[in-house]
Amino acid sequence: MECTLYLTDDCNLRCKYCYEGDRKNKSYMTESTLEKCLAFIVENNMPNDNIDLLLLGGEPLMNKQILFKVVDIINQKYMKIKELFQLQITTNGILLDPKTVSFLVENQVMTSISIDGDRETHNLNRHSVNGKDVYDIIMKNMFYMLENNVDFAVRMTVTTNNVHLLYKNVLYFYDMGVKKINIGLDQMSKWSEEQINEYDQQLTQLDEFYLNTLIKNDDCILNLYDYKISTFVYKRMPSYCSAGSTNHLIINSKGEFFPCGFVSNQKPWNMGSVTTQFDRKKFISTARCNVKKCSSCKQCDIAFTCSGAKCGFLNYKMTGFLNQHHENICRLQRILYNHNYKVIKELYQNYNKRVMNFIELAFSHKTPLSTYMLDIMRSVEQEREVI
Repeated sequence: MECTLYLTDDCNLRCKYCYEGDRKNKSYMTESTLEKCLAFIVENNMPNDNIDLLLLGGEPLMNKQILFKVVDIINQKYMKIKELFQLQITTNGILLDPKTVSFLVENQVMTSISIDGDRETHNLNRHSVNGKDVYDIIMKNMFYMLENNVDFAVRMTVTTNNVHLLYKNVLYFYDMGVKKINIGLDQMSKWSEEQINEYDQQLTQLDEFYLNTLIKNDDCILNLYDYKISTFVYKRMPSYCSAGSTNHLIINSKGEFFPCGFVSNQKPWNMGSVTTQFDRKKFISTARCNVKKCSSCKQCDIAFTCSGAKCGFLNYKMTGFLNQHHENICRLQRILYNHNYKVIKELYQNYNKRVMNFIELAFSHKTPLSTYMLDIMRSVEQEREVI
């Protein structure tokens, strides 16, 4: 089960690209609502299935007491299934402090810090509510975590106004000692031809950095490559996520149900609450009103790895239809596909374990390899014969 809990809908930043908009609710989750949320999650979880619980906001650390209560309630009420809970939190890092960091480490809460890069990059889009430059505060907290060997990831957002700094900022974090770097694209903005070409050029530099440097350290992860390998290796039909079911749910700070963070707090997508009931029928009815007869991604050759073919609510935000892609998504994802293909081919050429582990797992579980992976393997082996 995958569930996201919004500890608060409030935030201490006003990021230009935030899909939740400029005006955040001032709502904060109460202990009573939290107890009902966790009870709902446990009651609707499949027996022995892991519960991936992501704690979000707004800025979740603006409601630290409820963060602490999440762990307290799990330990007190759900001790027998405690091991099923996999906790994660995404924070902008401003309110981190030694006590909070210790709590996250002690309770094995995977932590991700949203930060786009160096000061220049950060201040392009990420502004504090009070207008103050908070970059030094964030960096102080990050360095504290690095100095104490705390495992965490950074989450960079690449936008039209900072794409030219992408490679520079990946190196910035890597040289700092950050081992896990997750890059998200702001696909909702209007990308110019020049900006799309810049993205392509930045990825070319990242390809070389990943292949020549990053893969030498087993602890390092760059999601643009590492999280795409399995999509190339395994033969699977592209399908949208299970948003809108009890297996994939957003619960806001008031305890209301929504299918996806892209539409949280939007009334048409409200599916009830912890004080009423989960209304799956309403979701299906609303979803049917927002689909076209045929998906625009159905015949696409890169649908197996493209977010447009898997994230219906990203499509909805862009086109108004769950199964209709937007040109931005298509073009940006195709560029990423081309770079992924090149990198994965070279990984296989060198029998690198980042790809070989997936191939060996496929063989051991008798999982068919995708035509894309088979093409890569044939191509490499033919090149070896020529040489």
